[in-house]
Amino acid sequence: MSPLSRSVAEVSEDHLRLRLSQDLETDLQRNYAPDVILLTVYSVLHGHDGLRRSSGRLQLQLPGARFEFSAKQVDGEFAFLVWRADSKRYRVECGADSFLIRDGLIRMQTIHYHLLPKS
Repeated sequence: MSPLSRSVAEVSEDHLRLRLSQDLETDLQRNYAPDVILLTVYSVLHGHDGLRRSSGRLQLQLPGARFEFSAKQVDGEFAFLVWRADSKRYRVECGADSFLIRDGLIRMQTIHYHLLPKS
């Protein structure tokens, strides 16, 4: 399937499925533009290498985490995701990602979450 023929919802769902299966490289190749911009509270990252760094940071913070998605919204070129996570190190009660998806690829993403100690 050509990236141009995929809807915003299809791209966002494929991204989530691949990340939950821990297949970062397929996710990058299939769903992200090479010049993607990632904005977080920690940094501004660019391209696939920036996403690899961000993913590595999340894996260190939330190793083996179980994720739960409480809200998904799509409108035009935009997608929004609210999530929770629980790992052996930390938990996240309210994480949020937003996406700009154009021509079948994620062009920009924001990620925000706050790590909480295990209770």
